[in-house]
Amino acid sequence: MSSITDHEKLRILLSHWVNHNGEHAKEYKEWAERAENFGSKEAVLKINAAVEEMSAVNNHLLDALKLFDGLLKHHHEDHDHSHHHHEDHDHSHRHH
Repeated sequence: MSSITDHEKLRILLSHWVNHNGEHAKEYKEWAERAENFGSKEAVLKINAAVEEMSAVNNHLLDALKLFDGLLKHHHEDHDHSHHHHEDHDHSHRHH
């Protein structure tokens, strides 16, 4: 059994970050819609701007992931590897 490389770990992290950011962006958007009933219009605009920024961040991370996928695919075509992946820790968030 070989250990996971930094390259493979980063690929896993990029995928996780994109999914995680998407979950947060969805929550921000939901709260911005709710805040329209009681919050400052300017504050709602700021939350919506954060959602847009999160989308831009995710696009950059997805581009990086695609580039790493291409490198990883090329690496695996040149070498015979078998890998065993482990989840290092729990990333769940508990909101109070």
